[in-house]
Amino acid sequence: MSKVIANTITKPKVAFCKIRNISENGVISTVKKAIELAGFNSLKSTKRVFVKVNLLSQEIMPGQCTSPWVFEGVLEYLRTYSNLELYYGDCNVATASQVEKAVINWGFKEIGEKYKATFTNLSRVKQKKVYMGPVLGYMQVPAFLLNIDAIITVPVVKTHCIVPFTASLKNQWGLLPRARFQYHDVVHEAIAEINRFFYKIVLGVADLTIAMEGPGPRVGIPKICDLIMTSTDLVALDTLIALYIGLDPLKVGFIRYAEEIGVGKSNYTIVGDTFKQNPFKPGVGGDYLIYKWRDRFKKMPILKNIIFTVPIYRALGYFATKYNLWVWYKKIGKKEAYEICMNSDYGQEFTKLIFR
Repeated sequence: MSKVIANTITKPKVAFCKIRNISENGVISTVKKAIELAGFNSLKSTKRVFVKVNLLSQEIMPGQCTSPWVFEGVLEYLRTYSNLELYYGDCNVATASQVEKAVINWGFKEIGEKYKATFTNLSRVKQKKVYMGPVLGYMQVPAFLLNIDAIITVPVVKTHCIVPFTASLKNQWGLLPRARFQYHDVVHEAIAEINRFFYKIVLGVADLTIAMEGPGPRVGIPKICDLIMTSTDLVALDTLIALYIGLDPLKVGFIRYAEEIGVGKSNYTIVGDTFKQNPFKPGVGGDYLIYKWRDRFKKMPILKNIIFTVPIYRALGYFATKYNLWVWYKKIGKKEAYEICMNSDYGQEFTKLIFR
């Protein structure tokens, strides 16, 4: 009997909170509610906090980046603590320098200034070589992060063409600014190692206001979920997110590996609203230009070693990025974005961003 009670007590809480009254600051209030329900109280003796957002793209495509109103909700909550030094940011992707434009286009800079939070492009700060683990070995990481007292990760939830989905654990992939694509073959183990190394991650706030399904992370379709999920345990959080979007968590490698190496626990207690699944259309590598060609080259041993050198891969990624921005976004993405503007409760906010 005592063992059952002990196991129940040690289960991490995952808050599952539906958003209501979106036009009346419903997102911001729901973020605060979800953080409190998750039992978060780890900043009383903390000074320097870094908020890891997803700033994948400079174009305004709902579901591609962390929503600015979720970001604002996190900063507003953090400002209830006195004397915190707040920082936020992301890395450039391996084949583009999108972060500097994304932070402006998506309205993050204005929000950061409002709450006195400093933007940091993790690709442009001093790097330090550290040992990440047996899979990643020695890696260059932003030295800035080694002096941070706590990290809060704020991902937007998306299906993905390499891993089944991206959420709180995968969001830390963006803490590595150098040649991440070289580890795609061991990406699940690598994600687990990154999260173990950055052990100061104290909270995950998953943005499911507008998520993304299909061939994410760049060319998927927005999916309105009106939901915030939070936890102090990222393994527990991603386990419930996997169930929510219709996946079997036991078959998601990075969840399994993260639990095995002690990052967190896959069992949990749900708090907040009643849980209900909302299956997403999965992402497939062949749906995304660069991954389609990557998979083809993998089958050609002679070309494989040439194509996967850093300069060649960067060149392929560069053209894929331009394709996403100038072809896919103009032909498909903008239509989806306008649909959100015209026919959803988030329309007013996104219209401000698109036509700013």
